[in-house]
Amino acid sequence: MKKIVVYSSLTGNTKKFAKAIAGELGCKAVCYSDEAAKNLDDFDFIAVGYYIYKGTIDTNFKRFIQENIKGKNVGLFITLGARADSEHAAKALKDGKKLLEDGQNSVIREFISQGAISQKFIDEIRVAALKTSNKKHYKITSSREARWKEAALHPDTNDIINAKTAFRGIL
Repeated sequence: MKKIVVYSSLTGNTKKFAKAIAGELGCKAVCYSDEAAKNLDDFDFIAVGYYIYKGTIDTNFKRFIQENIKGKNVGLFITLGARADSEHAAKALKDGKKLLEDGQNSVIREFISQGAISQKFIDEIRVAALKTSNKKHYKITSSREARWKEAALHPDTNDIINAKTAFRGIL
């Protein structure tokens, strides 16, 4: 079976998972913008990984998936700033599966993990908290600061092991 890992990464979190999963699968990991990701027709299995930013998938990578990954056995892995067991993570995973299944793909593996939040995004929230009338949504609380600090600890060794385990056994 010919396999490949294709990913999009902003902070490097998803790239770490992509390389670990590729090592487990015995294949290469390529960023979706690389030339190697342009023709995926010959692959039997594609592990697709991306980050969640502002609640959703990057528009460019979403378009890449819609245009280039059709009728395949796929695995999905996602990183986001929220805890992996949160409602937000569950929604992100559900949305990712729907995106892939809309392309007539079969999602046979899935994995989601917390990852460090980009400093750019944290800075945007801080600025919005000062400017917006929607103070409740953008309020910088001690619990929000704690979540950001927790996210900064990920991915950790256990997260990487769990990702490899999730993709183990794909022949």
